Amino acid sequence: MDFLQEDTDSMQLEMQAWCQERQKLSEELGHEWSLMQQAVEPLQTQLTGLDQQILEQQDKICVVKAHVLRNEERIQKMLAGTHLYTHT
Repeated sequence: MDFLQEDTDSMQLEMQAWCQERQKLSEELGHEWSLMQQAVEPLQTQLTGLDQQILEQQDKICVVKAHVLRNEERIQKMLAGTHLYTHT
């Protein structure tokens, strides 16, 4: 029976040690997470800015494509008109 009590005490001490280790590592993890968030914040801001620039460039590309299509239609109309004058 004495051995059972010693084993129980030993297990209890081991459990306390593991609980303390878990607490310590949880605090370290929280600290590291905070540092990581601080390091990532400027990058997130930069990424948001780049995303906005991409959207602006895509809008500009659409405008240019529309101009190209409109100019192509005008050229086709001009060529069609020229074609009529050369056959008469």
